[in-house]
Parts: sequence; C-alpha cells; structure tokens
Amino acid sequence: MKERNSSITKKIAGAAIVLSGAYFLMKAIAKKKSEGREIDADNPYIDKTELPFSSVTIYEQTFKPIIDKSLAFAGLVILSPLFAAISAAIFIDDPGTIFFTQKRIGKDKRFFCLHKFRSMKMSTPHDVPTHQLRDPEQYITRVGRVLRKTSLDELPQIWDIFRGRMSIIGPRPALWNQEDLVAERQKYGANGVLPGLTGWAQINGRDELEISEKAKLDGEYVRHLKQGGLRALFFDIKCFLGTIKSVAGSDGVVEGGTGELHKSAGFEDYGYKKEFHIDRAMCKRILIVGANSYIGESFESYVRSYYSSNFRIDTADTMDSSWRETDFGSYDTVFHVAGIAHADVGNVDEATKRKYYAVNTDLAIEAARLAKDAGVRQFVFMSSMIVYGESMPYGKEKMIDEHTVPSPANFYGDSKWQADRGVRQLQDENFHVAVLRPPMIYGPGSKGNYPVLAKLAKRLPVFPAVHNQRSMLYIDNLCEFLCLLMLSGEGGIYFPQNAEYTNTSEMVEQIADAVWHPIRVTKLFNPAVAAASHIPGKAGGLVNKAFGNSAYDRKLSVYKGLDYCVKDLRTSIAETEEERPEEKENKENCRPYGLSIIIHQNQYTEGFPVNTILPESWDGADTM
Repeated sequence: MKERNSSITKKIAGAAIVLSGAYFLMKAIAKKKSEGREIDADNPYIDKTELPFSSVTIYEQTFKPIIDKSLAFAGLVILSPLFAAISAAIFIDDPGTIFFTQKRIGKDKRFFCLHKFRSMKMSTPHDVPTHQLRDPEQYITRVGRVLRKTSLDELPQIWDIFRGRMSIIGPRPALWNQEDLVAERQKYGANGVLPGLTGWAQINGRDELEISEKAKLDGEYVRHLKQGGLRALFFDIKCFLGTIKSVAGSDGVVEGGTGELHKSAGFEDYGYKKEFHIDRAMCKRILIVGANSYIGESFESYVRSYYSSNFRIDTADTMDSSWRETDFGSYDTVFHVAGIAHADVGNVDEATKRKYYAVNTDLAIEAARLAKDAGVRQFVFMSSMIVYGESMPYGKEKMIDEHTVPSPANFYGDSKWQADRGVRQLQDENFHVAVLRPPMIYGPGSKGNYPVLAKLAKRLPVFPAVHNQRSMLYIDNLCEFLCLLMLSGEGGIYFPQNAEYTNTSEMVEQIADAVWHPIRVTKLFNPAVAAASHIPGKAGGLVNKAFGNSAYDRKLSVYKGLDYCVKDLRTSIAETEEERPEEKENKENCRPYGLSIIIHQNQYTEGFPVNTILPESWDGADTM
C-alpha cells in the first residue's frame, strides 16, 4: 500500500513539475511576444487628460485576473490536442498562417493584437469586417465555415486572456476603426476595463444591437463589475453560463457588424411602421423589368382580373441589352423581377457565381438608377427571405423579427442582399424604393419546393407528423399586396406573408385532401426524421429543408391600410391543386387529333445547373 501511495505521489509531483514548467514557459513566451509601445504610436483614442470613472475594486484588480489566468492556462493545456487538430485542418485546407491577428482596442483604449484561428483565405483583405466584403462567402474556407458556426475560431483568444490582454468576461474588443463604438462606451466607462472573450452584450443580442444599445449593455456590465465582491463574481458566472447556452444554440459570435448592419438592413424604414391611404380610383402605368417571370406574369393576370381600370402594364425583356433603351420616364412604377433563381449552391463554379452577381445585383441596381434618372416615382424590387440565411434545421426554431439582421448563407443570398442594399441607397424624397423580402411563394404553375412537396402528398400513403413552422406566401396574396403598394406609391421594406403559418405535415394533408388522395400522418416516423436531419450532405439538407423552421414575426407583415391576404391557406392549396397548368397542358397534348410541344424558358426542374440554362453567348438575364 505504501509503495502504491508513493507511486501516486511521484506521479502527482511529476505532473506538477511538468505543468509548472509549462506555465513559466508560456509566461516567458507571452512576455517575449507582447506588443511593444510602438503599437500605440498613432493611437487616436488615448487622451492622457481623461480621468478614470471610478477606482478599481479588489475583485477586479486581484481575484478576477487570477481566475482568468488560471482558467486560461487550464484551457490551453486541456485543449492543446484540439488546437493541434484545428491547426492541421486549416493548413491542409488553405496553406498559410494558422492564426489571424488583428489590431483591437483594449483596456484604457490601448491597442493590442487579438488572435483567432484563420477562417478565411490568405487572399482576403485584412482589417475589413466580413459584412463589408462583397460576397464574403467566396473568402471563407471550408474549415473556416465550421469554425465560425461553432465559434471555435475564437479559441486562440484564450492565449490573449493568459497574457493579460483580455478577460474571460468583459465588453468585446472593438476594431481599431470603430470610433463610434469607442465613443459610446466612453459614456459608460466601458473602455476602462479589460475586453472579454464574451460579455453581457454578447448574450443579449450580440452584433444585432445598435451601437448605442450595445454600449449601454457594456455599461451595465461595468456597473456590476465595479460593485466588486460576490456580486461581481456571480454576474461574471451568469455571463459565462449564458454564453454556453448561446453557443450550444449555434449562435456564433459575430464581429464588426454593429450599427452599420442595422443601417444597411433598413430597420428604420420597415413598412409596418407606416400608415397607407389607398385611392382606388387612381390609374398608373407600370413597367415590369424581366419578361416571362412567374411573379411578373401572375401579377399581369391578377391585374386583368381585379385591377384592370387601375393599371396599364408593359414588360421589358432583359435577355438582351434592348431593355436599356426603354423610355422609363413614361411610367409611374418600375417593378423589377429579373434575376437568376438559386440552384445547387454547393456545386457552382466561379464564372457562374459572377453571373449571379451580374444579374441579381448589378442589373437590379442599374434598373433602379435608370428609373430614378428618368423621374420614376416608385421602384419595387423583389428581394427574398434568403437574405436572412437558410432555415433552421429540424427541431430548432427560427423567428425573424424587427431586430434580426440579414446574414446570407451563400453567394445566391448575398447577391440578393447586395441588390437589396444597393437599390435602397438610391432612395430619396422623389424616388421611393420598396423592397419585398417574401418567404416561399407558391400557387398554380409555381416552381421550386412546393411542387416537390405536392408530388409526395399525392403519392405517399403515410407522412411524418412533424410540428414545424414556416412563413409562406400565396401568389394571389402577393399580387394583391403589390397592387395596393403601387397605388400607394410608398417605399420601405416589406415582409408579405399568408395570414397563418404553415406546418409541413398539415400542408401535405391539405394537398392530399384537395386531390382526394388518402394519406395518413403519423408520429411513428419522427425518430427517423430526427436521425436523418443529422446526416451530413444532401440527404440531411433535404430533410431540414422539408421539416426545418423559418418564419417572420407576424408584426412585420401587418400594414395599416393594406389588407392583402385575400385567400387563406386551405383555399390557396385548393386553387393551386385544382388543375396545375402543366397537368392541363399534358392533357391537351395527349388529345388524339394532334400533338403540340411547348417549351417555356422557365420550365426547368429545381436544381437544374445554371450553366446549362445560360448559353456561352449569354449577355442578358434570366428571370425569377
């Protein structure tokens, strides 16, 4: 027994010696690698005449640094295998430096170098926030995408905590050029404490917050910290546990988007904040930019049925350059629907990506500029819900509200987002820009996900009873909204959707009921759906697309004076399935007295490669 105890003691002593050696070695490296005084040579924020807001408490001066350094050292030791694995993956994916360093603002507004795992390609512009890059998706590496989603790219900041430049809890370190954030934090004394790996503002909105609100939350943290003692300790623990919950919910820390993202998102111009007065005796001339589009043709048909005395409609085909010769000045409203719909975004070459931006972004902004220069009063642009990223996977909620900042998940979404922002920048008191960010649109003859779901509903005998929630928009409801909006002449950002949310299982039941097909919805398959949602690749993606969650807060879609939901969900499905145009066409083509083949430029299957839709000689635009 004594020999065993002696062996254990020797092992403990050996481990202690090794850890002590590692600690002092790291400490020596941290001291050698520390920033020199020259880093603050051109620091515009340091003002030696400024006085501190309050004295430093014992907790802040002694206990908090001990806790930070101890936990940081333990983290570096324990996570060293993970650090090694991530480093190898980064280098293999895109050879170059493993760590990304960036000048940030630390305690007392002094600069320091913050460390992260590199998640973007070596060719990415340095010191430029991600949201300010055009098509940021092209710069993010495959490994980097995983690191950002899981917040693992932030791990090297444990080293910054160990060397005393950061704390575990505190205001997130501002970029060196975020003057507005530094100025706001100064009001609350938040520049006088160590920045943190996470903080009170990060678990209460992160960079979706306005700068003033974020600085105010940082100020709240400082007030708790300055109380010292157990109160300060417990508040730090509260922030730490809140961060764990946030990261577990797949909310990564986003940098650099504060303030500017809110401005570009157009929060102040949301349509639900307006009041509309519609003159139904008014007559207007409308130019639809983008011929043969589903939305454009549906709108024309709807106008002929219900608003024939209010609108005169012309169409400009963007498949060649002749549309630019159109006399825009003779129209009251230009309705832009031209664009390339999304295909398999994971299997598209760089040339095709450029076409997406040329059509979805550049063409839209050019049309808006031509309309403005010609004296058109209103420009209506069809953006998309895709600017907020993909839907949440099975089992996780996604409710987009008035505080949600757009965050495209791929180049298709970014091309729409860049256009969304670009056309709104042209707005002034004489040129009203209305941007619609609709959810999935369906109706007779629609393409995309709805027909796929309808085929399953008509053929399967059973279907999983999954309770998800999605926003959708019936084409007639969209057309009614467009008519009322054009009569109003208003600009703004709009989120039209059906009056009720959609559940995939209930929709399948209603489709089957509309075509008299017996189907049983059961929970027996729910475990299989849950398991399949975690399968990597296309299989899991399809399951999450079908049973995931993505919805707009109803508040965003209710407008005073615009009553546009003319059809409820059940009626809309019944009308859609009454006799789809392609089914009617097939019947007519099978008549015994003749055979006709009709090829429509937009009748291609979802996921059909874009580079086969657009010929090599392409110099115009397809339509939505």
